[in-house]
Amino acid sequence: MKLFKADLHCHSRYSGQVKHLRFLRARDCYSQPLDVFRRAKQRGMDLVTITDHDSIDGCLEVLDRLGERADFIMGEEVTARLPNFRHDIHVGVYGHTEAQHREIQKLRANATDLVTYLRQNDLLHVLNHFFHDFSNASRVREFIERMAEMFSVFEARNGTLQREHNGLIIALMERFRLLGQQVSVVAGSDSHTLRRIGRSYTASPAGSREEFLADIRAGRSQVFGPHSNHLSLAAEIYGVVLRYYPTVLSVRNGEFSPSSRVQKFLLSLAAAPFLVTPYVAAVRHMRTERDRIHKFSQLVFGHQAATLSP
Repeated sequence: MKLFKADLHCHSRYSGQVKHLRFLRARDCYSQPLDVFRRAKQRGMDLVTITDHDSIDGCLEVLDRLGERADFIMGEEVTARLPNFRHDIHVGVYGHTEAQHREIQKLRANATDLVTYLRQNDLLHVLNHFFHDFSNASRVREFIERMAEMFSVFEARNGTLQREHNGLIIALMERFRLLGQQVSVVAGSDSHTLRRIGRSYTASPAGSREEFLADIRAGRSQVFGPHSNHLSLAAEIYGVVLRYYPTVLSVRNGEFSPSSRVQKFLLSLAAAPFLVTPYVAAVRHMRTERDRIHKFSQLVFGHQAATLSP
């Protein structure tokens, strides 16, 4: 049976600044929105979206260039604050308008208020990468319970996460179902380059965008795609950082003023010896992440944690 597919988590050049080598002020992603759209279609995606961090400019650029399309939907990854946990979560939002985007940005200082608004407006919303940057092991059970109260759709396959993280999310979905909660799962590459777009995706037996969204809400969606490792993570980081250099050297893109361009060029030369850092950071991050998720698994599932698999 042919499945209707969509990579529901990918980025364009409107996603803000990269977290690595912050002093260079490199973008988090350099992919042009139209290139994201075309690559997703080349990879067999029936529906395309762009989920930039707290921005819909990439989506608007696609709509401005291509017009309204049945194979495209507005998307956004909203950074929302949980004051009680002193923690930010990332919420994927789909199908909203420019006016709703502005309201969402006003409400994201409190995730509870944000989710209330999304529910009231019947907007599909997803908790992305469940344990992203969450480190308070003493409150992990409380955090999980709160997420179960706030969300019914969860990103269960993220292309930048290790098997252990994705596996823990799937195990939690099974626990929620056993407790009587209807939950749905989605997948996305979380790609910040064109390399992995469409490699991880959500699928259902739908025949249209509307049927696909209905399948997600009803729990009829499936997730596909590879997990990440230190090599794929390092490749993603290098893919972003190395796109920074042509931006600095080009005098036509308008990214920097002449004086700023000279300054960034000199900083780039100074940073060149440290270009091995992303690989080292990827290896270290994967090891730390694996230990953190294993600890969470032990706290939640006890002796069963060793048998968890996605």
